[in-house]
Amino acid sequence: PTPADVHDAVGEPVLVSGRGALSAPPARVSVAGGPWTDVQAWAGPWPLEERWWDAARRRRRARLQLVTTDGQARLLTLESGRWQVEATYD
Repeated sequence: PTPADVHDAVGEPVLVSGRGALSAPPARVSVAGGPWTDVQAWAGPWPLEERWWDAARRRRRARLQLVTTDGQARLLTLESGRWQVEATYD
């Protein structure tokens, strides 16, 4: 996966709460340290908890779909406070 940054309209990082709510609507994204691109549309988040019964192997993630003004559609995941691009659609 490729690292990404997702920020809201005032430049703060977008996070997902333990209840699966976004801290703010995503307004722009930067992929792999590249230029910022405005978010045109988004859907999610979809929280995912894997192996919740096993404290040593449990994982908590949230997925978010974004479409940016340059026409790119991406599936991003947030895990341990870091966003990553899981897939890019054209």
